[in-house]
Amino acid sequence: MEILIQSIGTVENKLLRTLEKPLEKIFGINCHVSNDILEIPERSYNPSRDQYHSTEILYSMMNILKRDSNHILGVTNVDLYASRINFVLGEAEYPGNFAIISVNRLKSPNKKLFLKRILTEAVHELGHTFGLPHCKNHLCVMHFSNSVVETDIKGPGFCSDCLSKLF
Repeated sequence: MEILIQSIGTVENKLLRTLEKPLEKIFGINCHVSNDILEIPERSYNPSRDQYHSTEILYSMMNILKRDSNHILGVTNVDLYASRINFVLGEAEYPGNFAIISVNRLKSPNKKLFLKRILTEAVHELGHTFGLPHCKNHLCVMHFSNSVVETDIKGPGFCSDCLSKLF
């Protein structure tokens, strides 16, 4: 089992590579960046919202990529939304193999903060693929984020309850 980081649309390879080692350490499995770039499905774009439907992109990943024991994290730079939600930072198959995050709303002039936000959302969505639900502990990575501020508060670490369910 491993984690594959997959670019969905144009995302800097250097940015994707910053996730490899931290995800390996957190989940205890190998992680690598795919050399392929998946196109963002045209049908996922909603012109009236100027956003992309995250579920459509997730389904596209499921149809294109090989389903095996790997966990696949799609990373995109477009703004995402889900049904009845103004925006999402990511979405995942729960439990399953596929997750997606967007770096669009995570951007910051502070590079260290930007990378922390990306890691936090990556761990959160991958946590769902490993069967973890949302957590009530606002400091746990599995807590639902309504905003980037909430992502900043929680950080990429699991609470003891979620950690015990994960391993």
